[in-house]
Amino acid sequence: MGTLLAIVRTSAVIVVYPLFAVIGMVLRWAGFISKKRRHHFIAAATRLWARGSCFIFNIRVKRVGEAKVASGSLIVANHIGTPDIFVLGHCFPGFFVSKVEIARWPLFRILAYLGDTIFAERSRRHQVKEIVAKMRQRLEDGCSVILFPEGQATDGSGVIDFKSSPFEAAVLAKSPVVPVTLVYHDRPPPSIACWHEMHFIPHILGLLKNPRLDVTVFIHEKIVGETSRGVLAESSCRVIRETYAREVELGFKKADNT
Repeated sequence: MGTLLAIVRTSAVIVVYPLFAVIGMVLRWAGFISKKRRHHFIAAATRLWARGSCFIFNIRVKRVGEAKVASGSLIVANHIGTPDIFVLGHCFPGFFVSKVEIARWPLFRILAYLGDTIFAERSRRHQVKEIVAKMRQRLEDGCSVILFPEGQATDGSGVIDFKSSPFEAAVLAKSPVVPVTLVYHDRPPPSIACWHEMHFIPHILGLLKNPRLDVTVFIHEKIVGETSRGVLAESSCRVIRETYAREVELGFKKADNT
């Protein structure tokens, strides 16, 4: 059953993803559209792609908390695996900040480029200012930016400390920071969503064969007016870590009772 499901989903990806690639190419190279307006169109198209991906992979998203997040917000979340991109893109129109390795993945490299993803390369130590400048520009254009401040995917056992430097973009743009906690419910950690210390192929095959994945997105109260990037990082990390720990503990208790 899992193999058949993987074949069906792969076929759907082969049909649907090129359509969004075409949309991305049109938007990316539409010279008659201003850069600011083009960014808004790309963010909207990326959200449609993410929702289509959630449908293909049968990812069921439940939102808890803030009903509406203002455009131009810095959205920060814990990072488990590839489904995080689908889930956050499903919930928020915006641009992702991602490690450059994603650009080398099959299926995602073209879409990431056309989606104007902001790439961070670990080997370049002096790129922080460049990344912050790009993030600030998107925020000031009224587009939200989606960031994983842990800087890496984890095994889901907890939330590691956030890197503070990217929060400088929110300080400079005077943008609200919205902490978001992602909790998958398929099993106690590690979830099928986890790709910590895994290669791309076995990770994506696991997702293609998985019948259904439930996730809750906890959208916390926005942080506004804070001028210290360190405080923003610590405050965001604390609320996400506490919520994640509570929900994982509840998951363990439910598993023990079944």
